Amino acid sequence: MSKDSIGRKGRTEGDETEAEVRFAADATVGRLAKWLRILGYDTALYGERADGVFLLSAGREGRVALTRVRALAARQYQGRLLVVRADKLEDQLMEVFDAFGLKADPDRFFRLCLRCNEPLEAMRHEDAEGLVPVYVFENQRNFRRCPACRSVYWPGTHGEHARSGLIGRIRSRRP
Repeated sequence: MSKDSIGRKGRTEGDETEAEVRFAADATVGRLAKWLRILGYDTALYGERADGVFLLSAGREGRVALTRVRALAARQYQGRLLVVRADKLEDQLMEVFDAFGLKADPDRFFRLCLRCNEPLEAMRHEDAEGLVPVYVFENQRNFRRCPACRSVYWPGTHGEHARSGLIGRIRSRRP
């Protein structure tokens, strides 16, 4: 374990399966949190900079705390913490992926609400009418909806751009 990553007693970073790893991100890594959600990783976002309350919440929920606040590494903390050192988003993602043995798996992409982190549910095409732009309704057949905030999602060019852009670069950097 790195000096910025603290494990729970009896557990090391590799003990959890990829599907079980859940994150709590503070405001210093907000973009990283959004992209972890895009990639299908359960990531709670706390709107404030990391502090003791953030660490307590992350620990209580069994989440790995993600922050850029280096002073937190020196605190007594029984949960798991990763102080992200990279500045660029792509490098931050690689840092998290490397620390926890994660990978960019297309089967996980776009399964969580970007706003509230809830798993998206399939939605019938006709139920999307009036909730999405007319052009989208007429040209898309697959819709998903967040049961919590009611946001509606569909496969669009943003998904293809994400797959070929940032996600593609991450996948190509993996051994």
